[in-house]
Amino acid sequence: MHLTDKEFTTVVSEKMKGLPEDAIKEVMDFIEFLKSKKEKRGSPEAILRHLGAWKFEKGELDNILEDIQKFRELEG
Repeated sequence: MHLTDKEFTTVVSEKMKGLPEDAIKEVMDFIEFLKSKKEKRGSPEAILRHLGAWKFEKGELDNILEDIQKFRELEG
């Protein structure tokens, strides 16, 4: 069965109607999972997708960045 983008969107939308909110969230999470599989690990797209999801204690991020810099200097 081959559908146009518009037909596919309509079919998916119809199937999602009436689903409970938690099931819709699960569908959306699965879509994001499928999209993320296409991103290369460490790519700007992969990193930006998680931006804002990270939470650090005050000063913790600065410490992490300092440690990264120290390791880079040791390698170089």
